[in-house]
Amino acid sequence: MSNVRIDQNGIPKGPVYDPQPPLLHRSGVTLVDASDPADTSGAVDSAGYDECRFDITITGTGFTSLEVAALFWNSRQSKWFTGASRVFTATGQHALAVDARGATVYLKVVAFSGTSFSLSADYVLS
Repeated sequence: MSNVRIDQNGIPKGPVYDPQPPLLHRSGVTLVDASDPADTSGAVDSAGYDECRFDITITGTGFTSLEVAALFWNSRQSKWFTGASRVFTATGQHALAVDARGATVYLKVVAFSGTSFSLSADYVLS
């Protein structure tokens, strides 16, 4: 079996809800991403996990909307492919769950309407 997680006793884990502690994905983002990342450095490797939840904090002035999209890495083609996107119409704390299924994922800022913003995102694998 590939990508089977083993517990501390050497027993394969079945499909269970086993969240990991939050880790930093991106911080201090103040501009829309002009392009996809050049490679997977800075991306989230969700191998062995089903879901990647992004905990997103947005601040800003004159804020109207901010759109983010989940990118998925295709290792054969060495390219990012855009998955679902979400538009936030208010600042604050937001959660975005991505059905990652072991993929390498990245949260891209796609569009912004307003005066200024700052985005930070943690991720939690489960």
